[in-house]
Amino acid sequence: MKRLLALLLVAVLSLTAVSALAEWPERAIELIVPANPGGDTDANARALAAALTEELGWNVIVSNMNGGSGSVAFEDCLSNPSDGYRFVFYHNGGVTSEIMGMYDFNILDDFKLAGMPFMDYSNAFLTNSANTKFNDTASMVAYMKDHPNEVTFATETGNFTHLQVLAFEAAAGVKFNIVNAGTAAQKVVELVANRLDVIGTQAGLSSVRDYETKGDFICLGTFAEGPIQMGDLELKSFKDQGYDVVFSKFFYLAAPNAVDDEVIAKMNEGLAKVVNNAKLQEYAANALVQISSMTPEETETYYAEQKAEYTEYLKDYID
Repeated sequence: MKRLLALLLVAVLSLTAVSALAEWPERAIELIVPANPGGDTDANARALAAALTEELGWNVIVSNMNGGSGSVAFEDCLSNPSDGYRFVFYHNGGVTSEIMGMYDFNILDDFKLAGMPFMDYSNAFLTNSANTKFNDTASMVAYMKDHPNEVTFATETGNFTHLQVLAFEAAAGVKFNIVNAGTAAQKVVELVANRLDVIGTQAGLSSVRDYETKGDFICLGTFAEGPIQMGDLELKSFKDQGYDVVFSKFFYLAAPNAVDDEVIAKMNEGLAKVVNNAKLQEYAANALVQISSMTPEETETYYAEQKAEYTEYLKDYID
């Protein structure tokens, strides 16, 4: 009799859990952005939240939790998963931080990835139009072959632009003088003053649109598969120019392993439904990002593949 009662209790509890999941979400969903307001990660998260709210009637809010190259947000979410109502919205900076040993957790081991709503192939190398050494990729490579280790490239060790420059060096058979020039904003200031030869973007070309359209900066190449249209400008990729280096800054949603798979599936279904949202499409076109609808399995596979590729490029910098 006791065994029968125990089995009935388990069945009731299971049905209650299934019923609760069927009604998910019943309250606000929080997207935690490991960055300050105003950047591309924050903007992408807010555009996605608005689209999910419009298309599905979900209450999706965005909170900013900067610090530790993303670790503060991930660890906070791990310690308080809140039954699947909290997701970290981050990008491939988490991959490089993980590789460089900056995390006490492993994203693929400790989190479930619910999807990859955005991919940004518009990151690029830029030079000042007043640079007298070169004014396009061909002349830059020719100059670098005659002057190895002279052309300065600004980055921060282990971040996305560092990955880009290492990949380009390998593809072109050249060597930059790689220097640490501070934040992305500080690099732009240095390039405006023509004190650096080349910088890479890590927030897409939309972050330097004004400099490019006014002719202050020259885009040497993007990391896309083909040309990118930015207003009246058609910008060539490095691949267009014979250098097979293609990188996406990809954005994903991560929830702790404690979150039920059904919640992950429902969030992914929501991401698939906003692909054709008119406002989100308009936002993506202006921000030069692509809207993606990968499944959780495809997202985790893509993440793992990118991590393996990044690790190969950064192996000399890993302790």
